[in-house]
Amino acid sequence: MTQIVEKPGKPEQPDPHIEIDDDHYESPAKDLFRRVYRFFHNKFVGLALILAMAILSLLGTLIAQAPGGVLDDPTSAQQWLDSIRPRFGGWTNVLHFLGFFNLYKSIPFLTVTALLAVSIVACTTHRVPLLWKRATKPQLRVTDGFFLHARYKADRTLPVAPERVEAVARRALKGRRFRVLEPEDGRGINLYADRYRWGPFGTAIAHASFVIILMGFVVSAFWGLDTHVNIPVGTKAAVAGTPYEVEAVAFKDSYNEDGRPIDYVSHLVLYKDGQQVAEQQEVRVNEPLRFEGIKYHQASYGIATIVSVTEGSTVLYDGGVALQWTSRDGTNSLGRFEIPEQNLEVIVVTPASGRSGSNIPAGEVVFEVYPKDSNQPLAVLPVAQGSTAEAGSLKFAFEREQQFTGITVRSDPGTNWVWVGSALMVFGMFMTFVLRHRRVWVRITPDGAGSRVRIGSSEKVDTLYEREFGRLVAEITTGKAQQP
Repeated sequence: MTQIVEKPGKPEQPDPHIEIDDDHYESPAKDLFRRVYRFFHNKFVGLALILAMAILSLLGTLIAQAPGGVLDDPTSAQQWLDSIRPRFGGWTNVLHFLGFFNLYKSIPFLTVTALLAVSIVACTTHRVPLLWKRATKPQLRVTDGFFLHARYKADRTLPVAPERVEAVARRALKGRRFRVLEPEDGRGINLYADRYRWGPFGTAIAHASFVIILMGFVVSAFWGLDTHVNIPVGTKAAVAGTPYEVEAVAFKDSYNEDGRPIDYVSHLVLYKDGQQVAEQQEVRVNEPLRFEGIKYHQASYGIATIVSVTEGSTVLYDGGVALQWTSRDGTNSLGRFEIPEQNLEVIVVTPASGRSGSNIPAGEVVFEVYPKDSNQPLAVLPVAQGSTAEAGSLKFAFEREQQFTGITVRSDPGTNWVWVGSALMVFGMFMTFVLRHRRVWVRITPDGAGSRVRIGSSEKVDTLYEREFGRLVAEITTGKAQQP
């Protein structure tokens, strides 16, 4: 592209009354800021960060992500890691340490997100002053060489006085919604015209929209809710981190002829501080129960055991235990619950449905009672359905088996940020690609009894603009310019 430059003037002489310090001093902090700023507005740094973000997002798709809330509990986390260990082998612990099983909240992802946001801000603040100068203080005068080397150019001689050509040129430019300016001096008649001078600011708006969208993801990652709760049918379960409880009134699953599930739906009732606040009879994967910005999605289902633990007349636990894990050999199903008053953790083990090889008889469960933070059981109690077993002063009862429904609970407080950012991105792209900044320079000089007209524009290759420029030249240089 031809560079447009102003005609050099006489060098400005320094004021003899001002003392000039040749050894310009810049504080170390300011110098460091400049270096960091230059680093982040470098386009190659921005491209590298975008590539890193793309790679991490791809890894988040390829690597199994832990269900919400699973990694918050050490026991649940270990059991989940054991379930995926056959797939990742020795890399399982490494990926867990790096946070790749919860990648969108991991340090690498958040670091790249923060650096990319800083890079976008640096690029935007670096570019905006240049855009502002071009919009408010445009280059009104160009050299004669510009009209020789401009991408779009025309040079015509007309048998018309310069003043009449100028009038036609102004009408033609203004008819195409160009703003027309004229420098104060210069050889001949010089016109500068531009249209949509604010269009290039669309790139700044689009850049800002990226930052807003990234902020939306960060807000959801830190202040959003993403957890999972298993609710045996006919019971309630608390939603961790909220004042809500969810009751599964009913659950229904449907299968095709091959035995594959085709639909599963829950009837949920939501309670807040003990009071019913919402109810939805059909909750599916894509039809959640919504209340106060939180969505309750159907996610899974399975078998639970209804058990109780008492100490004398005191009930320490009474409810369902979802058998949501499988033993390493696949023969048993496992669930767990805690007895905080006794600082105990209890593992409930039953034979896995449809599998053989378990050493536990059908219709029976085994209670494995552990002190917290210990792998040595205090007691291992086999209990038949409808029976009890004792361990010290504690009595364990196995009442029956029951279905459970798995509900994913999510809230995304960053959603509004993402919507705003997306709207700004569309608007910024519209400004950038539709309201393109067009600039035209016209020089009209006397040539004998007529005029010489030179028209130039340094825009990028654009077929539509090339046609428009040709029509503009025709309007100025054809018969229209020769009208009295």
